[in-house]
Amino acid sequence: MDVQWGKMVTDLQQVERAAMEGFEFVHPVNDLVTNLRDGQVLRQKKRILEGGPPFKVCGIPLSADVRVTQKGFNIYVWMEHLKNAASRMAELGCRKLVWSDGRARVLPVEGATAGSKEQVLQFLHMLCAVAAEFDMTVLVEPLGPRRTNFLNTMKETSEFLPRVRKENLSSVISLRELEQIGLSLSDLAEYRQLVDHVQMDNPRFYDGARVCPRPNDGYEYRPFLQALKDAGYSADISLPGDADAGGLAFCRGLWNE
Repeated sequence: MDVQWGKMVTDLQQVERAAMEGFEFVHPVNDLVTNLRDGQVLRQKKRILEGGPPFKVCGIPLSADVRVTQKGFNIYVWMEHLKNAASRMAELGCRKLVWSDGRARVLPVEGATAGSKEQVLQFLHMLCAVAAEFDMTVLVEPLGPRRTNFLNTMKETSEFLPRVRKENLSSVISLRELEQIGLSLSDLAEYRQLVDHVQMDNPRFYDGARVCPRPNDGYEYRPFLQALKDAGYSADISLPGDADAGGLAFCRGLWNE
């Protein structure tokens, strides 16, 4: 029961370092791929063909001010943008599109929310259709109430995603979010079929940047990894952008114990 290990990256320098550090894929978390010039894309494709880590997991490239739940959100305009983005991501080996931006799905604090939830449903339906053209899966991350007010728990997520009626739709979990979304390690097995990716980070830094697990950082990671293995998890795990060869070796070593 092996997994592939990836590194979250924000620029091409981190991509190059990830290759030297031994990561099996990279996970761009912003508009890195969509902002690449044609020449840069060709160089990255060549690097991948020569055995470098592909851009296997990519963040969904929505602008920071976009609110899918906002009145006036134009799904058709964004469909063209996301189709172009997915095409470029596919060239670089992307197989998973991760939606971890809680701001984009915030529901109005007053008034009815049914219409806003319907827009999220329609957005995911469209996104899954686009992703299917490139053999990709869409992954939605449940986030705690400090990051959004919709899809805050695995239970809520497990009840909402089937309404989209798309087979290439699943979820992603982050270690630092488990407590916030009320997901205990003993419940991981119950939701195993809904988890297609894992982001592993130090949960002590919940309110700041993601931080890679390290020896002697004060957190015991073994129970989390054991719960994943007990649940039969065998997909991918992304480490934060500060991960290096040492951080990778530590996490991989814990998994292989």
